[in-house]
Amino acid sequence: MILRNPIMYKDKIIYFKTGLIELELERKYIIMLFNVLLLGKDKAVLGMQFLQKYNLKIDWITGDVEF
Repeated sequence: MILRNPIMYKDKIIYFKTGLIELELERKYIIMLFNVLLLGKDKAVLGMQFLQKYNLKIDWITGDVEF
């Protein structure tokens, strides 16, 4: 879905949203929408709502993520 009013994220612009996508994380399945923008070396940006809902355990040194 192309956005009529693009959204700014830092110095980038979010151009469109995906349809529903199913993710598998440690044998758990999550269905969600994504905003798509060019991130450079970053692969994804997780919002506070996602982080609060799934309450992930994140090792900030290794980058490992667990439920």
